[in-house]
Amino acid sequence: MSFATVRRTLIFLHRWIALILTPVFLVIILTGAVLSFRPILNDAQGPRPGASVDVAALGRLVGAVEKAGQPGAISVVEGGRALRVMGQDPAVAGRWDMATGDHTPAPAGGIDIFRTAEGLHKTLLLGLGLVVEVASFLMLGIMIAGPFLAWLRFRNSLMGWHTAVGWLLLPLTLTSPVTAVMLSLHIGTGSRPELPRTKRPVTISQALDIAGRDLDISRLAGARRFRGGTVMLQLAPDAAGRNGGGFVVTDQGVTPLVGGPSLVKQIHEGTWGGAWSGALNFGISLALLGLTVTGLWSWVRRKARNRTRPVKAGGDILVAHASQTGTAARLAKALFEGLVAGGEKATLAPIGGLKPVDIARFPLVLVVASSTGEGEVPDGARALLKRLKPNDFKGMRFAMLALGDRSYTHFCGGGQSLRTALVAAGAVEALHMREADGDPSAAFLAWADTVRGELALNCDMAGLLPVSAPVALTVAERQRLDAPDAANTQETWKIWLEGTQDLAFRPGDLVRIAAGAGERPRSYSVGSSSRIDPRRIALTVRLHDWTEDGARHYGRVSGFLLREAEQGVTVEAQIDPHPAFNPPDDPARAIVMIAAGSGIAPFPGFIAERRASGRAGPAWLIFGNRHRDGDFLWRDAFETALADGTLTRMDTAFSRDPDDGARVQDRLREQAATAFDWLVEKQAMVYICGRRAMSEAVLAALADVLVTEGGLKPEAARVEIEQWIGAGRVRMDTFD
Repeated sequence: MSFATVRRTLIFLHRWIALILTPVFLVIILTGAVLSFRPILNDAQGPRPGASVDVAALGRLVGAVEKAGQPGAISVVEGGRALRVMGQDPAVAGRWDMATGDHTPAPAGGIDIFRTAEGLHKTLLLGLGLVVEVASFLMLGIMIAGPFLAWLRFRNSLMGWHTAVGWLLLPLTLTSPVTAVMLSLHIGTGSRPELPRTKRPVTISQALDIAGRDLDISRLAGARRFRGGTVMLQLAPDAAGRNGGGFVVTDQGVTPLVGGPSLVKQIHEGTWGGAWSGALNFGISLALLGLTVTGLWSWVRRKARNRTRPVKAGGDILVAHASQTGTAARLAKALFEGLVAGGEKATLAPIGGLKPVDIARFPLVLVVASSTGEGEVPDGARALLKRLKPNDFKGMRFAMLALGDRSYTHFCGGGQSLRTALVAAGAVEALHMREADGDPSAAFLAWADTVRGELALNCDMAGLLPVSAPVALTVAERQRLDAPDAANTQETWKIWLEGTQDLAFRPGDLVRIAAGAGERPRSYSVGSSSRIDPRRIALTVRLHDWTEDGARHYGRVSGFLLREAEQGVTVEAQIDPHPAFNPPDDPARAIVMIAAGSGIAPFPGFIAERRASGRAGPAWLIFGNRHRDGDFLWRDAFETALADGTLTRMDTAFSRDPDDGARVQDRLREQAATAFDWLVEKQAMVYICGRRAMSEAVLAALADVLVTEGGLKPEAARVEIEQWIGAGRVRMDTFD
């Protein structure tokens, strides 16, 4: 059995045993914290060596107490000036003054906190001592397994502190479950002496009279009714520190309890050092409480992050989008806002993030769907199509706008596939599907007007189309990222574009640039953030070139940017938000960034924005290209981030280096245990950027990780990855 298999099993057991037994653990820990105060109070209130109790006054007072009722136990407190009486009878419970005999009753409804806590601690007050013993064994197992599941690494996060406290305080925190297990197994507790029997029961006052013949009762610390009608007395040691301890009194005489509590029992109860050992036990209880609560909260938070929340129907209309680069999402948002402005009750959501039952709640669904690749359904919507069954959408009506480009093989193929799936699931078209070629502006406005008119919906068309105004950007700086003298590399540049006014953009947004008026624009991922500098946009541009008929040709836009647009030249661009590929709103959220070649474009911005936040969480970069010494793009930026801790881990794969030859998907499989920890334990979001073939290979590798490390079957692993895509935990920005 491999270590990975053992570790996977330990993780499963650690998590689910802790979750199931959390209520029992909390009762044991909290009552243990309460009981740790008992030696502290005893040390503060009980008679010390040399203190003396007036024996005559003690006898009279105990006799008076027993005339008033039946005490369960008494303690000498306040240096011998008073008795604290415990019992169910309110006529006797409370404080009794040794000199005057005055009685101060215990508060109404009061309980013996320590006795109640001890009952909960040992049997849950339900006679379930076996449950507590089993829980002690399992708690010990969980604590021992903990260090094998997460190595000590200081991170300022909830689980970072959980791990650090678990590691650093392990020797102390283990004392509680270890001694509990030893007590259960009677290890180190010595042989249990046979206790004396009494022919007739004795009261506490009678026991004091009988014991007074042989013992110095002036050193009495406490007395309580004991087994079989006997009474147990506890005497404080004399000035020399001797002759203290416990004694059992019968009608025949006094028998000392030889040896007293074992060392194991004293360690478990915190009585071996008086007040300060009780305080130590209290600290151990706090540490155990913190570990239990943080472990539970981490699981709750992880489940909440990974949950696809059901959509509540806020009205009769769902406006849904299947978007790859953000265009469909922006158009759907505009339609949604127009409907709301017109007085309609509508809900906006990505269709891939919904379950069929969520969608079926709406009588009418308006869908804006784009295509990706050569005409495929956007990545985020694929899982939904695989989950659909006949009659899932019976009675539901829908209308769809499909976005596409006739230069691709399957025009509007993504929208057509989605439409076919909806119809097969029982939905009925309220309008014929409309298609948009290239710039969707005119088609979107016409479709929205048709929706408004033919479906009798109130939609405010004013300002409906979300147009990003063109901006003039100057080529401020260019720097080549690959090594020009290296063989077999792809020419790639970092370009800084600068605006004359503040702009709003985030890493992963898109800058669309055309080489000339009327020409089709090319989209480039933004690799910087306006949160750091609102006027400078970083792009990563690879020169697209080829040789034909003996002549070298360049891509229209990449050639323009790298061969024609010299530094200082102004270009017209359009900045389009791409929220589906922006960094997490919470910079402390763990992320895994996977890229090959120029797909690295957005990730320098991810790192820079997280560093500027001051609370960057775990971040792992896996980057691949051809040669380490030739085209390790943005190398300096990432190595700096690795050195300052903004980047937690970096793995590279250079496919044409003789000493490497791997690709990014190979690195994932090689680091399967680490990948599983990031995916499942850290609940990291995964960002994949690059060619579609690479992204498909990475998704297959992620599924393999769930098979080898998570024990899933291949089909179940693929379904799990698809669900992560639909929920937005795995995000892709791909191109062909």
